[in-house]
Amino acid sequence: MAASLVRRAWRLPLYVSGRLARRDPQTWLFGNEKGFRDSPRYLAEHITAERAPLRAWWVARTERELKQAAAAGLDAVLRGTSESARLHRRAGAAFLTHGFQDVEAVWLGGAFLVHLFHGTALKRTGLDVDFNRFTDASLGSRFVTGLHRWSLARGWSQVKMFVAPSQLAMPRYVSAFECDPATVHVLGSPRFDVIRGGPAYERAAAGDVRGQLGVRADEHLVAWLPTWRERGDAAWLPELDGRLLQELLAGTSVVVVAKPHPYSQLDIYRERLPEHQRFRLLPEAKVDVNCLMHVADQLITDYSSVSFDYSILHRPIHFLAPDIAEYGRGRDFYEPFDTITQGRQHDAWEPLLRSIAQSAAGARSDALENTEWIAEHTGNRDEPGTIDRIVDAVSGAMLAG
Repeated sequence: MAASLVRRAWRLPLYVSGRLARRDPQTWLFGNEKGFRDSPRYLAEHITAERAPLRAWWVARTERELKQAAAAGLDAVLRGTSESARLHRRAGAAFLTHGFQDVEAVWLGGAFLVHLFHGTALKRTGLDVDFNRFTDASLGSRFVTGLHRWSLARGWSQVKMFVAPSQLAMPRYVSAFECDPATVHVLGSPRFDVIRGGPAYERAAAGDVRGQLGVRADEHLVAWLPTWRERGDAAWLPELDGRLLQELLAGTSVVVVAKPHPYSQLDIYRERLPEHQRFRLLPEAKVDVNCLMHVADQLITDYSSVSFDYSILHRPIHFLAPDIAEYGRGRDFYEPFDTITQGRQHDAWEPLLRSIAQSAAGARSDALENTEWIAEHTGNRDEPGTIDRIVDAVSGAMLAG
């Protein structure tokens, strides 16, 4: 934490000097510390395909990512190069998803900064996190923690627009980023245009997603998207027996496709999950998660924000959360988990698989009740045209000064 503060301090003069640069309002920068993916990718591809004369540039971290962006038709630059520095000093707008590390923020003083974030948070984020949990009680530690919080708040104060996906997210952004409510615009998420389907989905999918996963068109695809546990997966992941899977899903065409979080321990998943024709365990990079949600007939998740995103499809949502007591002690929620699930979460495979089979048969189920409640509670801005709505809002705000 202290080292991070030192790095920010020496970069400050460079950031301030960026205010003197001549900026092009039609040059927009995009990046993502996680790679060529998610909301910034969808926005950049849309601008390149449909919103000339705006020009989208992708800031790549690796040569592989640079090639991925170029293959998608984007202008791209490798961060850390002199070309990247010049581009950052010229850009009129830059888009963040995780934070300033998505791009080379040191050169962006004076640019119009937009924070897309990555969904409606269930777990506390930003300045709503109790940083003192991660330090000792000494005066020095608490001083560094306070300075860190101040530094984060000062950084986020440079953001001109926060794009919120939902009414539920709006006050959480105001709190997490200590920002003026007027800077938070409930416009939806670029993810929604992919999850719903259409040109944004077609660009991201690059072909038949079901076919890529080995799932036939007549099979009932259930996507399982568990979140990351800081303490590892061995302590929570329940073992699934292949015979139980076959018994409870007999008479259905259900195939479960599991896509764990990028930081998950895949070896634990391989040990505890069956090799079975009704089950697929995917490497993290196998398929775009939002494209997977578009083709999924049902969703299984836990404490991830994907339940808020998937609810725009009004398809069944199940929760597998056997470790709710332990997880809740490690990460504070904005509201009790039971508020989201209405107490309908599962702690074992057998009741979950029975619910999946019931939903696959078209029967009214708790999973559909989950979806209807989440959709109403969240208040997603989910009407079509999310990406165009964001582009228009940013363009209008830049024009207004």
